[in-house]
Amino acid sequence: MSTRGNVNRKWIPQGEEVLKREHGKTYSLLRVILLVICLGLALFLALTPLGHRVSGVVFAPFVSIANGAAELCTSGVRFLMPGVRKNSERLLEAERRISELEALLAAQADLRRENEELRRLVSLPPPQGWRAILAEVISRDPQRWNDRLLVNRGSEDGLTTGVVVLVDGKVFGRVLKCYRHSAEIVTILSSECRFGVAISRSDAVGVLQGGGEERFLGGTAGFVVDYLPKDLRISPEQMVVTSGLGGWMPAGIPVGDILADAPNGRKVHSPDGARSMIHGVPVAPFGAFHFVSVLVPKN
Repeated sequence: MSTRGNVNRKWIPQGEEVLKREHGKTYSLLRVILLVICLGLALFLALTPLGHRVSGVVFAPFVSIANGAAELCTSGVRFLMPGVRKNSERLLEAERRISELEALLAAQADLRRENEELRRLVSLPPPQGWRAILAEVISRDPQRWNDRLLVNRGSEDGLTTGVVVLVDGKVFGRVLKCYRHSAEIVTILSSECRFGVAISRSDAVGVLQGGGEERFLGGTAGFVVDYLPKDLRISPEQMVVTSGLGGWMPAGIPVGDILADAPNGRKVHSPDGARSMIHGVPVAPFGAFHFVSVLVPKN
C-alpha cells in the first residue's frame, strides 16, 4: 500500500504540468482568434460603407463628449483669463487694419503712377493740325499682350479706324476697329498692323508690318519695313519714323530702332535685288501702362 501511494503522488505533479500546458495552448489560441477578429472588425469598419456607418454610430457619443470637453475647457480659460481673449481680438484687429493700410498704400501708389503718366501725356503737345485724345486701357489679353488692347474711347469721342496710337510720344500701334464708346488697337508688333514709314535723315520710305510670331536674332520681337530703295544705306543715328503719307498720321513720329539681325551686323536685306528690307524694334514702351494718346486730324 505504501509503495502504490508513493507512485500516485509522483504522477500528480506531472498531470498538473500537462494540464497547465494544455491551458496555455488554449489561451494562446484564443488570443490569436481574438486578434484575427479585431483585425477583421477594423478592416470592416475602415473599408466598407456599412462599417463607416456603424463606426459613426458607435463612436459618435465619444466624439461629442470630447468636443464638449474641449469647449468646456476653452470657456473655462476665457472665464478665468479674460485678458487672453481680449489680447487675441486686439491682435486680429491689428492684423486686419495692417492689411487694409497695405492695400490703401498700394492703391495710392497706382494712382500716383497714373497721375504721372497723365501729366506726361498732357505735356506732349500734338503736331500741328492734329489733336490728341487720351484713352484709358480697359482690357489687355495676357495671351496677346504685345498684339492688341481695348481702350475706352470710340467714334463718339472722335476716333476713326486707322489713326495712330502713341505711348510716351512714340508710335505704339493704330486703331483696328472703332466702336461707339471703345476701340480695338493693334500694336506695331502685330502682323495685322501695316502703315507707311520713312527712314530718318533720308528720303527712303517703305511699308511697316508687325512681325507677329516671328523672332529676330536673339529672340527679339519686332517689325519689318519692306519696299525700301534697293541702294539704301543705314547709319547708326538713323531710325524708323512715320512718313505721313496717306493722311492717317503726322510725319516724323518715332517708331523704332533699326536692328542688325545678321551675324556680320548687316542691317539692310535685299530679298530679290529690286528692293531693300530692314528689321526694327519699337521704341515705345510695351510694359504696364494705363493710358494711350490717339492722334486724330482737327476738323
